[in-house]
Amino acid sequence: MSRRRQPWARGVAPGERLAFVWLAAALLSCDGPGNTGQEVPDASLSLAVPWVDGVLPVVEGGSPVIPAVPLFPPIASGLPDPGPSRAANCAPLTGIRTSPGWVDTFEPAQTMGVVGVASAWSGFDDLTKYAFHTPGDAQWYPGLVADSPPWGLPAVNVGGPSCDGTPNNWSLHFRGGEFRYWGGGMSHVFTDPDGAVNGACMLGPDLCPPPPAAGATEDSAGLPLAPAGGKTWADGPGSHLFVDASAYEGIAFWARRGPEGQDRLLVTITDNFTSDRLARENQKYCRRLRACYTHCLNGTACSPTTDMTASPPSTIYRCFDPTNGPLPSVANISLLEVLYPRCGQSACTFSSNYPDPDFEGKDCRPYTFPAGDITGEYCYNAGDPPPPDRDEQCLDGWATTVQLTPDWQYNTVPFSKMEQGGFGKKAPYFNVKAIDTIAFGFILGWADVFIDNVSFYRHSQ
Repeated sequence: MSRRRQPWARGVAPGERLAFVWLAAALLSCDGPGNTGQEVPDASLSLAVPWVDGVLPVVEGGSPVIPAVPLFPPIASGLPDPGPSRAANCAPLTGIRTSPGWVDTFEPAQTMGVVGVASAWSGFDDLTKYAFHTPGDAQWYPGLVADSPPWGLPAVNVGGPSCDGTPNNWSLHFRGGEFRYWGGGMSHVFTDPDGAVNGACMLGPDLCPPPPAAGATEDSAGLPLAPAGGKTWADGPGSHLFVDASAYEGIAFWARRGPEGQDRLLVTITDNFTSDRLARENQKYCRRLRACYTHCLNGTACSPTTDMTASPPSTIYRCFDPTNGPLPSVANISLLEVLYPRCGQSACTFSSNYPDPDFEGKDCRPYTFPAGDITGEYCYNAGDPPPPDRDEQCLDGWATTVQLTPDWQYNTVPFSKMEQGGFGKKAPYFNVKAIDTIAFGFILGWADVFIDNVSFYRHSQ
């Protein structure tokens, strides 16, 4: 994903969406040439979602074909979404107070544009071949970049509930699948991008942790204020910030599912004990694991390319077919990494917009964990400690599930009801004074969910 400065966007008229209705037939087909029974993707799917897992994008005129605006191909049998069948129930909001320091409505910023953007939200999935997730990054779409959208998932012009008369015309929509390994979803760092300036918390007194004392070497969570050796954080002074949500009881949000999406939404929060992000360049509370791929999941050759942004220019191996011409032109760095991922001897190198010194330049090596249940390729050198096992790994955050229905439901998820899954290092407790990321996800199958008005909540006194 892109971590750098934000560009905003123009509105998308209904007619523009209708221009892409033909792409609604972009379903997966299970009969390949000659009815071999081999699963192959419908060619139109990669036009609607050029970042389909294991598929090269269509190229025209030396550049990949990217739809002008986000498109949402159908899932499963392709049932259309009829929308909610009844008005939203506002009763659960009685006595609820949400944080003024952080709330995501996904509405357009009044001074910056006329399209909603889930700023600093990003999608993820398990790389199941031919699976997809939408919508991708707002900066990837040529129809949204005219007014410079911030990086993040573009919202959709589908209204959510309003219980106080405030206009609510945009929501966050995630659709994709079919996920067959561990799933997919979307995540957000609470302090990114506008929650911090020059490493200082700007979210307000309800969420900012106490500042370090003069001369301190650690923050209030016990994390080092700088990496060892007198260096600075590779991703900037705000890269290790977190929020203190101890004034609140949990997370609140509206949600509903599409007609063939799963009915269980996994809500996960990471803190200083479980966060991979906060462990960057220190790994004090848990150890990081970095998967890599020497081979190409899209079946193409791992081919050398020249990175002209480096000084001096360097060779980067990427997944693309040089027999069809040179590497297609992709201006957005994060999109380039998605469409033509690094491989071979470059599998453990990273773009300048999101460096990772913990693994930069390591070998991408096969490894089987002692239990013998997982084998993969990971970034580590001969002589290094082996990749951490599940008793040491980060990312086993605090989670619970929420029941989804086709109608909008207001959900309050107490921190006290969230537990670790047991696939990573066991934390001593859930430190709500040092939380950094929230994720909404699905475990296997098809996903289709609308999210709106995400915030911290507490009951009125």
